[in-house]
Amino acid sequence: MLSTDRKRRNRKTIALVCSFGLLLTALGSRAMAGDKSVNPATTYTFVAEGSSPTHRSYVDSWSGQVYVYLGGALPVGTNLLAFQYVFDSTDVGNTTGYITPLLFEYTSVDGYTVYSVAGVGKGFEVELSSAPHKIPFDVIVGTKVPTSGNFTFGYINALVNSSGAPVEVSPGSVDFDVPADAGQGEGGPATTNEWAATANLATPNPTVSLGTTYGFGGPVDFTFVPPSVTPSRTYSAQAIGVIPAQ
Repeated sequence: MLSTDRKRRNRKTIALVCSFGLLLTALGSRAMAGDKSVNPATTYTFVAEGSSPTHRSYVDSWSGQVYVYLGGALPVGTNLLAFQYVFDSTDVGNTTGYITPLLFEYTSVDGYTVYSVAGVGKGFEVELSSAPHKIPFDVIVGTKVPTSGNFTFGYINALVNSSGAPVEVSPGSVDFDVPADAGQGEGGPATTNEWAATANLATPNPTVSLGTTYGFGGPVDFTFVPPSVTPSRTYSAQAIGVIPAQ
């Protein structure tokens, strides 16, 4: 069970030779220190993709749904370290929820953009809090590092088993705005704050096994809420990682 516990970027290069421990402290989890893909004797470029982890107006009441960041791509070679989010209110009374970070690869099929699950991370139970929090973005099934410029991230409000089927689900655990916020995303001027979400009535019990597909239409397993029903959204979540400097 996985239930332990497009495009110029605005990046900042950081030297981890002497300050790797400080970076891990800032990311908020000792578990990240065990990531063997990150060498503390190497210089890295810092990557943040998604939307700012700040208070927004709403939290989903739907349970066990899937959310995908559409506003930009993860740079090739990103070693994912953390998923940062804000969960500071609830519409249905829950004080805890579940988040399993996901990695998606997207491609064009019959004129539609199709998002396929490429990596599944460890899932966590998270608590209601007024402050942003981070959990490890530790991909344990599937692709761990983006191999092309067509990768993005997302999450499911569930803990899932090794087949990607939810075993525990919760209502929303990340704040959102609707319509999507204007301005650039965390990845810089070429990115936006656009996200997509599945809908409980249209896509009950979505799964996240490797290769499961999502999109607004076309040959997909699960569909997003169409813009004609609800405008695009902005979720208070971002993926954090590093790339070895060339």
